[in-house]
Amino acid sequence: MKRLKYRVGFFAAILACLALTSAHAVERGILPLATDLSKDAKLARDKRIPILILFSMTGCVYCDRVRDEVLIPTTRNAEYDNKVIMVEVDYSNLSKMIDFNGKTTTQAAFAAKNRIGLTPTVKFFDSQGREVADPIVGLVTVDYYGGFLDQAIDASIAKIRRDQPVLSF
Repeated sequence: MKRLKYRVGFFAAILACLALTSAHAVERGILPLATDLSKDAKLARDKRIPILILFSMTGCVYCDRVRDEVLIPTTRNAEYDNKVIMVEVDYSNLSKMIDFNGKTTTQAAFAAKNRIGLTPTVKFFDSQGREVADPIVGLVTVDYYGGFLDQAIDASIAKIRRDQPVLSF
């Protein structure tokens, strides 16, 4: 009977590990819609990394290409876990979300507040909701987009770490 308890416990532990692994895998390969930027901001502040927001619009084929051919493949690369937090805001979506200040707004209102006139637009923010790099507006070709993205991420990280030095005691 004792052996059975150990086996059941062992299998339960394995299932728990598999569940955690699959939950983590679900986060990879997707670009989630922004729901609570104040939570994202806390994580960004702790890691001292930027928040990348893809401002898109339903039906925008260029938005789909940036998301599907550049950003989603980037989310699959674990190297970016400590470089950037990525979310999407749909300019045409009236779903509720929480902004950087913890206030309730909508996807569309947040995009309008950020003066999004053309989609796709990718903006980079610090944990206070301030822009920390030049936005990437539109899409001419996917070929160079990843390079532009990496440059903007690196510039964002440099600015954040320059403006928010680590305090050591």
